[in-house]
Amino acid sequence: MSTMGKLRRKNPSTGHEIEPLRRQPLLLERKMSEVLMDFAEPILEVIDDDRDFKAAITFSALCWNLSLLPSEDQRAHLNDALNAIAGTDLFKRHGIQQYIQMLLDRKEALFADDKRLIVDYEVVEDTAGPRLQVMSTPVEDGHAVSP
Repeated sequence: MSTMGKLRRKNPSTGHEIEPLRRQPLLLERKMSEVLMDFAEPILEVIDDDRDFKAAITFSALCWNLSLLPSEDQRAHLNDALNAIAGTDLFKRHGIQQYIQMLLDRKEALFADDKRLIVDYEVVEDTAGPRLQVMSTPVEDGHAVSP
């Protein structure tokens, strides 16, 4: 009898056969925190303090997630993001829109195959400086899927 066959058992209350959970294959991907740091590199290069670091990570995570949406939803959410960040200041909106487009282009060029949605992140203060922790989940067709 195979190992899986040996692990089968009957539920005592219903008499139905129960199979053990099958292990999912281990995904050999880079940690999402490393990917986000690489993705945000053009913005991180021009900042000089921890507060700016947190803002750059927030902005980069927003752009990362925006890139995973279907194009029609992306435009609507891009406009919402611009309204929230820049309000009606046209000069500020134009500058932020350029940064967003640069990051969207960067995602497509360098990270197109990485379809993980950033669910949460935290910048942890450490003696060596800020450290990034990121929680993510796979995405298909603009919707999070259970791993």
